[in-house]
Amino acid sequence: MSETIRGVFSPRRPIDRTIEKVIDYYAQEEDRLAREIAEYEVTDNIEGCFRKFLDAFGEGVRGGHVTEIGIWVSGFYGSGKSSFTKYLGAALDPSKTIKGRPFLDLLCERFPRNEIPAALRTTAKKHPTAVILLDLGAEQLAESAAAPVSTVLYWKVLQWAGFSKEKKTAQLEFTLDRRGKYDEFKTKYRERFKGEWEEIHNDPLIGVARAAEIIPSVLPDDFPTPESFRNLRFEEARDVRDLAREIIELCRRKTGCENILFLIDEAGQYVAPRGELILNLDGLARNFKELGAGKVWIAATGQQTLSEIVERAAHNSAELNKLRDRFPISIHLDASDIREITHRRLLEKSEDGRKKLSALFNEHGQALVNHTRLSGTALFKGDPDAETFIKLYPFLPQHFDLLLELIRTLARSTGGIGLRSAIRVIQDVLVDKSRVLGPEAVKLADREIGTLACVDDFYDTLRADIAKVLPHVVAGVDKAVKIFGADSLELRVAKAVAALQPVETFPRTAENIAALIYRKVGSPSLLEKVREVLRKLSAEKECGLIEDPQAGGWVFLSDAVKPIRDKRNSYAPTAGECARARIDILKQGTADRP
Repeated sequence: MSETIRGVFSPRRPIDRTIEKVIDYYAQEEDRLAREIAEYEVTDNIEGCFRKFLDAFGEGVRGGHVTEIGIWVSGFYGSGKSSFTKYLGAALDPSKTIKGRPFLDLLCERFPRNEIPAALRTTAKKHPTAVILLDLGAEQLAESAAAPVSTVLYWKVLQWAGFSKEKKTAQLEFTLDRRGKYDEFKTKYRERFKGEWEEIHNDPLIGVARAAEIIPSVLPDDFPTPESFRNLRFEEARDVRDLAREIIELCRRKTGCENILFLIDEAGQYVAPRGELILNLDGLARNFKELGAGKVWIAATGQQTLSEIVERAAHNSAELNKLRDRFPISIHLDASDIREITHRRLLEKSEDGRKKLSALFNEHGQALVNHTRLSGTALFKGDPDAETFIKLYPFLPQHFDLLLELIRTLARSTGGIGLRSAIRVIQDVLVDKSRVLGPEAVKLADREIGTLACVDDFYDTLRADIAKVLPHVVAGVDKAVKIFGADSLELRVAKAVAALQPVETFPRTAENIAALIYRKVGSPSLLEKVREVLRKLSAEKECGLIEDPQAGGWVFLSDAVKPIRDKRNSYAPTAGECARARIDILKQGTADRP
């Protein structure tokens, strides 16, 4: 029996262990955090990002009155910006422990050198910081309309402080707490209802009704009767400066920390489409700077740098320019790190595995690079050498870059909602951890050594995500299954085109398709077979596959475009129309002469 790919990996980290689909700011359970930090890999670039943050933040909390307190952390979907900010915040938070150990210690253990851990420990010890996490991506899902960031943050801080999720009740609790009456209120509740207030304060009906019964005895001047609270119409609209002041006051009172760090995930995606949201975030950051005097910081994340957002903005460019000035400290998580991190976390080989792969490359390496070379795309940066082949196998470097570009494109179209991180997608290609393949499918890790990951494997793993963006492409593949069968080369080629089509800049030529479905090291080129298969696929009009150089090569047509294209192709101009067109061209040529 042939050895499988699974056998070449290091046993130190099983390839089918649980790897989180995404890093969730609000997932703070100890077991989850312990797993996450044990998986965290610190590259040279990530180390530099920590250094840049600590240099800026440290200057502020040591001396105060810094010029700006806004930090923009950028990186495309899955590059690690959420994990960077989440773990940084947890390390600076003196209350964050995992099974009795400070989270700070667990993070410091992940660094290969001592410089950053020493700076982290010094900052955390000398300048304890209240850390507030806000995931605007999650809040956008929860709210039907995008609320101003200052309002969303205000209610998140009230929940963080232990107040109700019901806004009217939370505002009452906050008022009681500010006036030193909250404990008295809870005692009276306990006496009246024989239970703890916190047990029902999140209930929008019972909580409000019972609070109305208690509050006249605690704040009689404001609420002389139960009806005066029960009938109170709550009004959210308040000045950004007032909200910022109350947020700072509450954070400092609850923690005793003068320094505060607000970490706001997916801010770029949340505010960029709407000018009023951009201006609100700008005003929030300005007020934190003025009221906090260098002790209150805000770090926001986005899939692009603010400069890139401004350059690509069709609208709101003036407001975005102001926001760029408000967040002048730029930290960028490099997508190139993903390849190194994936090798360390998922693709590390055993010594015996390295020897087998080295022998395989020595025997077939030249043919391999010839048959898998791409053209016309910046995603191909050159042929791999033996060491690169061993590190990334069963992937090739171009597979990584193409897969990352595909994930980036899908994330841009869907907002990243429901999409997995890059490393989780790569794990799914290997072992189908997310169970998206059918029960009859043979996982890549269980195939014979020498088998490569191919672009049709990427399609199988990301089929549902592609369907959200280009449903007609998936429909075209489904038709190819019915016509040619599930085990046909025609289906593999159709899947390859479907996986490549979202990446509009990638040339979907027969040569590139053949290179990306080259499955077995040592086998002959598939180019001639792929050319024949493409002809057969395009002959089946039901599939909707055509070659269109203007659209990047081979492409699936949508049902809406097919009749327009057919009408255009079937149109035969008359001799008179052709003559008039020639005359118009000649006239234009004459007019253009000097």
